[in-house]
Amino acid sequence: MRVEATDRDRRLAAAGLALVAAAHLLVPGLLLRAAGLGYGLVLDVRFEPREGAHRRVRLLGVGFALAAAITVVSRD
Repeated sequence: MRVEATDRDRRLAAAGLALVAAAHLLVPGLLLRAAGLGYGLVLDVRFEPREGAHRRVRLLGVGFALAAAITVVSRD
């Protein structure tokens, strides 16, 4: 089975990835606090980020930014 994405689909995916990348790069602390809140409410467990957590969240942001760039330039 082959699924084909239109240019509009690719642009929308790239925009979403870029937005997620920006959040990870610019506000890693907010994302970690949100994760802590979610873990507490949904899983009823305590979430405590370890040393270097902000750096790892930003690294994920770099990965999302690369994925956005690849999505923009990929044609097939």
